[in-house]
Amino acid sequence: MKFILQNIEEYIIGIVLLVQLLIVFLNAISRYLISLDVAFAMEIVTSLFPWVTFLGAAVAVKRKGHIGFSLLTDLFPETLRRWVSYFGTFLIVSLFGVITYLGTDMVLFERATHQGTPALELPTWIIELSIPLGSLAIIIRTLQVAYGGRRGR
Repeated sequence: MKFILQNIEEYIIGIVLLVQLLIVFLNAISRYLISLDVAFAMEIVTSLFPWVTFLGAAVAVKRKGHIGFSLLTDLFPETLRRWVSYFGTFLIVSLFGVITYLGTDMVLFERATHQGTPALELPTWIIELSIPLGSLAIIIRTLQVAYGGRRGR
């Protein structure tokens, strides 16, 4: 169970990408074999894209895969480097905290106003839920990486 929770984003991304691949493949096959273009297919694929984006960013944080520019900070003494790292963590958590808050507000508004997608009329709040949940995942992974780095992992 611990392994699943440690890699939950990867599992969700894998499932979503597989669903997107199958939908696009089946839509292409139906278009060329029986001349039937399923209009809602691309709506589903594009609706799943924000989930992959935000969860992928959380995975990149967990794997320390984001680009960093350390030419200047490498010249700093160890103590100052540590404080710059703390400040960077603070900025990331603050930014995604604001995004989580505003994203939650947007989701609640869309849910209250019953907004839907054009073709399938799916509730848009389900799609937009990727913003606060993805941002929360980024905050959690940032704090895990920062805490792990402090412990010497």
